[in-house]
Amino acid sequence: MSWQRGQGFGTGRGQPLAAMGLAALLAANKPLVEQQLREGLRQLENVPSDIDALAFAAGVARYGAIEGELGPRPLRREYPVLAQVGRVCLRDAGGDGAPIVLVPSMINRGYVLDLLPGHSLVGHLRATGRRVLLVDWGEPVVGAVLGLEEVVIGHLEELLRGAADKLGPLALLGYCMGGLLALAAAVRLGPTVVKRLALVAVPWDFSATANAGQMAQAMPILAPWLQGQAVVPPEVLAHYFWLLDPWSPVRRMMAYGRESLDKHGRGRLVFLTALEDWLADGMALDGPVAQQMMTQWYGENTPMAGRWQVGGVTITPRALQVPLWVAVSQRDVLVPPLSALALLAQANNPASVMVNSGHVGLVCGRRAATDFYAPLVKWLGV
Repeated sequence: MSWQRGQGFGTGRGQPLAAMGLAALLAANKPLVEQQLREGLRQLENVPSDIDALAFAAGVARYGAIEGELGPRPLRREYPVLAQVGRVCLRDAGGDGAPIVLVPSMINRGYVLDLLPGHSLVGHLRATGRRVLLVDWGEPVVGAVLGLEEVVIGHLEELLRGAADKLGPLALLGYCMGGLLALAAAVRLGPTVVKRLALVAVPWDFSATANAGQMAQAMPILAPWLQGQAVVPPEVLAHYFWLLDPWSPVRRMMAYGRESLDKHGRGRLVFLTALEDWLADGMALDGPVAQQMMTQWYGENTPMAGRWQVGGVTITPRALQVPLWVAVSQRDVLVPPLSALALLAQANNPASVMVNSGHVGLVCGRRAATDFYAPLVKWLGV
C-alpha cells in the first residue's frame, strides 16, 4: 500500500467515484460484508510472531522519507506504440535480435516487468540481444468492455500476427493471468506466428489456488460489476488480494526498517519504494473478463479439466506445437506451486525452473537476474 498517500490496501491513485460506488454496494450487501469483516478481525486477532509494531512504525517513517527524497516521478516508461487494436497496443521496448513479446496480467499493470534498472525483465532481455515488445492492455471503459474471447482473438492474436509479419516468428512470454492468454494465442496461432512459449507463475489447477474459496464468497458482492458493460474498480480487486495475506503490507513496511542507509541499502529502499508504488497503482478490469475468470476458471476449473475453449478451440498445454518453458515460484501465495505444476503435468516435454521466490519477486526481486532471467535467456537461445 502507499502509506504516504493513505490510499488503503493498494487501491489505485484516487478514484473517488469508484470508492463511493463501492461504499454504496457494500452497504447494500451488509450481511456479506459483516461476515468478511469478522473473518478479517479473526485473522488480525492472531498476530503472527514475526510482526513487530516498532519495526513497522520505523519502516513507515523511512518509507515516507525515501518517497519525499525521490519526489514526483513517472511510474512507468511509455514505450512507442508499434501496433494497436482498439484500446490494446503493442509497445516497442527496443533492442536488437529475435523478437519476444511479453504478455502481462490484465489485473495488475505490466510495468512490474520493467520496474527499475537492475530489476527489469525488459531491460535484461534487451541487453542480452532481444527485440522486446510489451502488450499494454489499456484502460477498460464502461460500455465498451471486453470478454476473454475478444481479448484473445480480437486483440492479442491480431497484434501477434502483425508483429510476426514484420519481425518473423515470435517468442512469447506470459506472466500470471497473461500466461493463460498467451497459451491460448499460441495454441490457436501455431508455430508460424509463435515459435516458443514461456509461462511464468501461471495458475492452471484453480482448485489449488489460495483464493479459489474467497472468489466464490466474493461473487454476490461483485455481481453488479460482472454483468453487462460494467468495469470492476481496482478498489474491489485490491480488497481480495489483501485478504489473501492481510499481514503482507505490514511485513513489507517492516522490511524498510531492516535495511541499512549505506549505498547498498539505499538502492534496496528505492526498489522497495518503486514496488509499493506499483502495488498502489491499481488497475480496473473488464466486468465480462472478471465474470468469466471467476465462473469458468475459479468456479469450474475449466483449464485443469480440459474444458476451456477460445473460439471453439480447446486450450491445453498438450495442444501446443512449440517448445514450452515454465517458471514456478515456490513461495507464491497467488499461484501456489501445486497450481502451476499441474500445467507442467499436462504438457509435452516442457522445460522448467523452480525459483525460491514469491509471485512478484520472481520477476523483479533481488535474485530475479540469476534465478529467473538467466535460465530464461539460456532457454530462448537454444
